Amino acid sequence: MAYQRENRYILGTMKKLKIFLIITIVSLAFTLQLAGANGIDEQLASSLFYYQPQTASSSQQRSDDISLNMRKLELLYRLIERDFLYEIDNDAVFESMAKGLFAALDDPYSGYVVAKEAADFTEETTGTYGGIGAYISKNFLEYRDFSKPDTYMVNITSVFPGSPAEMAGLRSGDLISHIDGKPVDDWEAEEASRALKGEPDTTVVLTVHRGSTVFDVPVVRKIVTVPTVSKTYIDDTIGYLRITQFTNSTTEQAGKVIQEFANKNLKGIILDLRDNPGGVVDSAVSVADMLLSGKPIVHIYTKNDARKESYTARTSTLVSTSIPMVVLVNKGSASSSEILAGALKDNNRATLVGNTTYGKGLIQLVSPFDEGYYTLTTSQYRTPNGNDINKVGIPVDYEIEEIVVAEEDLDRYTEFVQSGIVETFVDEYPEYSEVAVQLFLSQVEATEEQLPRDIYRLLLRREYLNRMPYEERPIVDPDYDPALKKAIDLLTTGR
Repeated sequence: MAYQRENRYILGTMKKLKIFLIITIVSLAFTLQLAGANGIDEQLASSLFYYQPQTASSSQQRSDDISLNMRKLELLYRLIERDFLYEIDNDAVFESMAKGLFAALDDPYSGYVVAKEAADFTEETTGTYGGIGAYISKNFLEYRDFSKPDTYMVNITSVFPGSPAEMAGLRSGDLISHIDGKPVDDWEAEEASRALKGEPDTTVVLTVHRGSTVFDVPVVRKIVTVPTVSKTYIDDTIGYLRITQFTNSTTEQAGKVIQEFANKNLKGIILDLRDNPGGVVDSAVSVADMLLSGKPIVHIYTKNDARKESYTARTSTLVSTSIPMVVLVNKGSASSSEILAGALKDNNRATLVGNTTYGKGLIQLVSPFDEGYYTLTTSQYRTPNGNDINKVGIPVDYEIEEIVVAEEDLDRYTEFVQSGIVETFVDEYPEYSEVAVQLFLSQVEATEEQLPRDIYRLLLRREYLNRMPYEERPIVDPDYDPALKKAIDLLTTGR
């Protein structure tokens, strides 16, 4: 019995070995046949099954690895092409492979932008697009109330000067119910925005509701430059400049404002970079150049930590360096906005107020490829003092807590916002005043489970602002903005 068991074991092993050899030989023959049929280098077959690493330099090894991987990938692709039951969308396959290649880098800032997303990507980086030239807003679908048109229609919040929208007679407060005859009721804001954009010199027809009047307006799309800069004056003595993003058009927009500041007798300048996610590095460097005189702006480092280039401001500036400056930043200030903030701080040109910045000290190359784009992290930057701020951020000189809803209060906050209490109060007291604010606070604090008082004040203020025509809304609101208030105090009293 023992012998028979042993014999069965040997026979079983031999049978498995025979099957394995057959499978291997057939697989190898199949691979060689496929290689010859498709013109692939025959060396691919042996390298796949019998690849042995050879001694080589690290650069040669990387090159060999890439060549091997590409040959294997091509073989796999051709196997699929030959045997897959259904038709293959080769464009979709390429885009998936390209996205997978960048995903394998495990870098959140590197990626491939597919063709269908390329237009939006171009708009974000250039700040221009074919459209009507207006800011719009739309409620999320879950907040629609079909008894209130402004909750389910597209709202025109503002119209760019000289834009197609302005030329067509559109204005802030108009509501759009249809775009090219299609109702917008079930669209999110992004869908409405895409429908309004298109090739320059094409026409989009809007069904507009203005009060009780409904009419159709044809608007001819043109190349539109998105405003990334806004400005105002505080007490006629402080210039306020806000930059929301750095695009190719930001340099020109910011330059006009800074030149205007230079022509006035100002006590100080406030540069607001809060929630500025960054953008085009050259644009941020150009703005720094307008504000610094002969000082270093940023140091750029590439692979192997070799310094690539240092940027230094010219000796001439648009505005005198003797005018004190405060820069407002927060955790939403990232990338290019950190380059500008770091340059102004390290050169003692400005005081930083707010919160530590995001901490993105990496720079991406953005380039078109095929019908899409790719972004690739190619360098890092350091501030003029040599500080690497990646994942660290830039600390501020004065830490000011923002008005935020604590995580434990989110459910209570959401319930209050959806209750309609704020809207009902403003319906009854349509004129904003400090008396109205105090009355609202006393009513809420007597009946509601408590949120911080500043939250209630801010919600009420926002409702009053939302009911004002966009062009009449204040650009700054110091009483409801602690960081801005601190900046004003520093420039007026030094404290």
